[in-house]
Amino acid sequence: MSLLGEGLRTPAGPSRNRPHGNVAVLRAFILLLFAILTVRLVDMQILRGEEFAQRSRENHIVRTNILPTRGLITDRNGEPLVKNVGVYAATILPEMLPASPEARYRIYLRLQELIGVSPLEVQTKVDEAIAAGRDYIAIRIATNLPREAALALEEASSDLPGVSLEVTPGRLYTAGAAFSHVLGYIGPQTAEEAKRLRERGYQLNEPVGKEGIEAWYEADLRGQIGYTAAEQNAQGKLITLLGQQDPVPGNTLRLNIDAGLQRYVAELLEASMEDNGTGWGDAKQAAAVVMNAKTGQVYALVSIPTYDNNVYADAERRADELLRIQNDTVTYTLLNKALNPAAPGSTFKLVTATAGLAEGSITPNTAFQIGCSLDIKGENDVIYNYPDWRCHNMVMDVRTAIAWSSNVFFFLTAGGDLERQRGLGKDVETSGAVLAAWARKFGFGKPTGIDLFGESPGRVPDPQWKRRTKVGEGFAPGENEWFLGDTYNTAIGQGDVLATPLQIARMTAAIANGGTLPVPHVADAVIGPDGRVVRTIAPEGERVDVDPRWLEVVREGMLGSVQYGAGARAASSRTTVAGKTGTAEFFKPDGTKSQHAWFTGFAPYNDPEIVVTVYFDIGVGGDKAAPVAGKIIDYYMEKVRR
Repeated sequence: MSLLGEGLRTPAGPSRNRPHGNVAVLRAFILLLFAILTVRLVDMQILRGEEFAQRSRENHIVRTNILPTRGLITDRNGEPLVKNVGVYAATILPEMLPASPEARYRIYLRLQELIGVSPLEVQTKVDEAIAAGRDYIAIRIATNLPREAALALEEASSDLPGVSLEVTPGRLYTAGAAFSHVLGYIGPQTAEEAKRLRERGYQLNEPVGKEGIEAWYEADLRGQIGYTAAEQNAQGKLITLLGQQDPVPGNTLRLNIDAGLQRYVAELLEASMEDNGTGWGDAKQAAAVVMNAKTGQVYALVSIPTYDNNVYADAERRADELLRIQNDTVTYTLLNKALNPAAPGSTFKLVTATAGLAEGSITPNTAFQIGCSLDIKGENDVIYNYPDWRCHNMVMDVRTAIAWSSNVFFFLTAGGDLERQRGLGKDVETSGAVLAAWARKFGFGKPTGIDLFGESPGRVPDPQWKRRTKVGEGFAPGENEWFLGDTYNTAIGQGDVLATPLQIARMTAAIANGGTLPVPHVADAVIGPDGRVVRTIAPEGERVDVDPRWLEVVREGMLGSVQYGAGARAASSRTTVAGKTGTAEFFKPDGTKSQHAWFTGFAPYNDPEIVVTVYFDIGVGGDKAAPVAGKIIDYYMEKVRR
């Protein structure tokens, strides 16, 4: 049989490959689906059509953002300095209110019973929102509700369409007023902040850091917003939860601040404000900085007067107190005095001494006979007298001059006498410019870089600055020239030079550690919600271009100041202290003369660990600031040192 013929033969009978039974089942299944769909359409559109229409009119999907828990702030030993609390507010969503004016007003009256708000005030806010086309935005009608009122409102809100209890993260500052200028506070966004922060995903009701550490480390402390999406009915009751994402808590910030030391320094400053017998009167402002001499870690930073950070969270009930500190033009409570400049007085002589040694106007062995003042013959043989702060009547080298804080020695070092003794430069103007350059080397005239807002750069005068600024109305012709007296004034920290206590502390650290200007930092580490370190704030610094030998000579003079000189009251029984006093004259707004009191020093002398700088707006450096610095060093050595 042919294979070809066999292959082409048509099989006998019906085909075995036709799916007759399967097609019938498929047709039946499709018909069943159409029948079910028809029944559902009849149910939804005819039998229950009105119900679903009503739901479409009344039900809506609401996305609610969940604000994260703000990160905590602790001191270097882990002591919490803040506590997270809920801030309760009553809100109204105008689009959810009943259509009837009478029904709405009944809600306003009920709110008056629950939380004490004025019905007319609420009505006005609602009407204004509707008129502006903002009826879809919830309105805050009361904030900082007591917990009892908040609970009552939450319980009643199910019967008050459009009314809700809003809970936002808040802070309770538990560490005390000593931390006010360091921690700062959080608060609601201003209109300008809201525009800027919206691009970064902030919600309008999200509080933000306003000052201090709270503001500087806002991004670390904030956390990430979560949300829920749900279907609600007209009464705001949940029908279906459609989705959610949990918020991520903010990071914890560990500071370098030692809480015990911070409180001790604040108490000590406050207890030392009264006149201690010098006759200059009571101090009204003070500041102190305690800093690691090598790394710049800030162990204490205090500004007097302090204030209670919690006043901002309770601004409605404490409005008078808040208004008083905001408008304080006597002590400027809110101003951080550690970052605010004043004439540095004789603490600046440390710069002048270093400049003189480096520029060669003096050597470690240069000696002058120092009496009560210095007479300089000027033009037309006019004699100008420049007094010292006391009659020394002794031969002084640079070490002794630092120890006894001689004005005349540093007049001669910086500006010379126009005859035998040369100054820092070849002439009067050059000497002033060279001194200013050395001041800038030690960090004056620019911010220190501390992790706090509001730092002043201070001021370093020089011939160019004077020519540029002292012209026009109020200045006589030629008054913008640089004179020998300008160099003399700058050399002793008077005249136009200004520096902050933090800048003085930083300069002192550079002298103590051999020539590195550390960048001060309050924070030590950022720690995640899981307890792991996210990052550490590493020490930074810049080298001062100076021969270490000259710094050693300056340190020897500072040691003499505490051992036998003007700073003797800063001596400690627990360690060897080196330092420098400062007393800077200034004129009060009423025209009377007064003076600032300064002391800056370091300890232990042979291996410096800390720098302490103390400032009072009124007083004598050696009598008022030096004893306070000595006590701070004692406390550190006994209770903080590790």
